[in-house]
Amino acid sequence: MEKHCVYLDYTIKEVIERFDENKDRVAVVLNQEQKVVGVVSQGDIIRALCGGKNLYTRVKSIIQPSFFFLHDRDMKEAYRVFKNKKITMLPIIDNDYYLVDVMTLDDIYVYLEEK
Repeated sequence: MEKHCVYLDYTIKEVIERFDENKDRVAVVLNQEQKVVGVVSQGDIIRALCGGKNLYTRVKSIIQPSFFFLHDRDMKEAYRVFKNKKITMLPIIDNDYYLVDVMTLDDIYVYLEEK
């Protein structure tokens, strides 16, 4: 799960490196208390760089604080969200915004194969 996470003080460069390591296009952003505060995507980074930010800009200035998430690993609901919102990753968080799990397209593919 940690491989899908970055922290508010990460730079854009560090986030890109995380994407490259994991072949992801989005990451969950955590604060110092390990609570989910948003997500950051490749699109967010491209928009930031085109808008004058640089590779050493902190991710806290470009995160998306409004994001899709679930409170439990409900595969039927997750499939609906992935399909309708065209996302590639969905955090599972508890009521206090601590990350419980992360669902990816691979999880959805397995779910569909089992149906």
